[in-house]
Amino acid sequence: MIEFQKRIDELLGYVPMYKLVVICLSAIATMSLLLMISGHLSYSPIAFAGSLVFAVFVAYAGNRLFGWLFGVRPHIESAIITGLILALLFSPPETAIAWVKFGIVITIAMASKYVLNVRGKHIFNPAAIAIVIASVSGLAYASWWIATPALLPITALVSLIILYKTQKLQMAGVFMVAALIMITLQSALIGNLNIQALSVAFTSWPLVFFAGIMLSEPLTLPPRHKQQLLYAGAVGLLMAIPFQYASVTMTPALALVLGNIYAFYAGVRQAVKLRFVTKKQEARNIYEFIFDAPKISYEAGQYIELSLPHSKADFRGSRRVFTIHRHHQEELMSIATRFPEKHSTYKDSLLSLKAGDIVYGTRVAGDFVLPSDKNVPIVCIAGGIGITPFVSFAMNGAGRDITILYVVSTISDLAFAHELSRYDVQVVVISPESSTLPVKEWHYEKGPLNAHTIDRYVTSESHVYISGSPSMVTTTKRLVKDNSKAVIHTDNFSGY
Repeated sequence: MIEFQKRIDELLGYVPMYKLVVICLSAIATMSLLLMISGHLSYSPIAFAGSLVFAVFVAYAGNRLFGWLFGVRPHIESAIITGLILALLFSPPETAIAWVKFGIVITIAMASKYVLNVRGKHIFNPAAIAIVIASVSGLAYASWWIATPALLPITALVSLIILYKTQKLQMAGVFMVAALIMITLQSALIGNLNIQALSVAFTSWPLVFFAGIMLSEPLTLPPRHKQQLLYAGAVGLLMAIPFQYASVTMTPALALVLGNIYAFYAGVRQAVKLRFVTKKQEARNIYEFIFDAPKISYEAGQYIELSLPHSKADFRGSRRVFTIHRHHQEELMSIATRFPEKHSTYKDSLLSLKAGDIVYGTRVAGDFVLPSDKNVPIVCIAGGIGITPFVSFAMNGAGRDITILYVVSTISDLAFAHELSRYDVQVVVISPESSTLPVKEWHYEKGPLNAHTIDRYVTSESHVYISGSPSMVTTTKRLVKDNSKAVIHTDNFSGY
């Protein structure tokens, strides 16, 4: 089972989040087309294929146009995602006026990213706000035809993949429970409570698609896990409330838009403007990129998503998340990443940054943070570039008992040695190679990491933080679980 999970982690780790969503939506669209051709869905396959192409084209063109008008380099994959979502929620147009209205809805979605925007950060899920504006104005109405039993298997599979990749399974579970509780209460009040009614609500209402594709949209989520659970529960309850006032009716889209407002005020309410200062090599294939960022607010261990649009972007896309490292010079922050021999166009763009270039952080989030109780012993297990959050832990861990188990293939892979030597933390290097350590006070354990090493450094009172590649995190988490009763926190660097 662990080996299977490692293989899944490695595969999903290679595919960036936005690219994965495009692939998943394309899979749903393909299955929809096959069901239409076979007669299991009543829509015309030609009309649906046309609506898919039309939606993606209009979203792409609209995104480019608004990006040009507002002086922002657009993120193409997010436009494609929005186009695909709207094509799966609106019935394929059958008349010329219906095509025009559909095009306007898509344009509204793209415009919302730039117009309904506060200090460079958009507030609403583009597809959801477009559906709400269109329905309230009477322009067009989403049929949510994707919610059909015939499509539930593929919808459930891709939703599971996305939620697993984003580690949002628990959040989706809270949403589903909240929505089903509200549906159950309504059914009981009208005297129609039975298994069949609940089954119809689950299979013929867009709960699964909504949870996997729309609720989990990262840019409009609150930054912390507990906030996300509250957000998911509230949206689940709201979307099942039978509310109507004038032209406003409670729909899944309206519930999400209301949730987006809470999420906006719970998180960083502006895009983070970073001015590139310099870069330096920290270890073999590992570089640190330093930015001027006086206004950034974060907790040690949290991450930032950096948007770096560039021409001829490869499969990996133009957005990536990195752990924030507050530089010892207070006005600076840095990120670090590994550069394999064959790396992405995104990393080529990072390497080509010149002093003074501006990069934008689209969100700051994460729960991989130190416990509030400073008396809790902390054991950090880092694999390779996974050391970066622990450098921030060390910098902010005055008065804490922190031990870092630094797992590397060779001593030359050790990064931030000079930085870590500044702080009062115990560092244990675990490696098959026993060359001289860069800091004489550090300790050495012959690798790989094993149960004996866990027993030596981890107690039942410890909080264990594990950071590294997805497969490393999966293996190490199981090893710690099998050999201690410590509290475990995980982070991973997918696709680095």
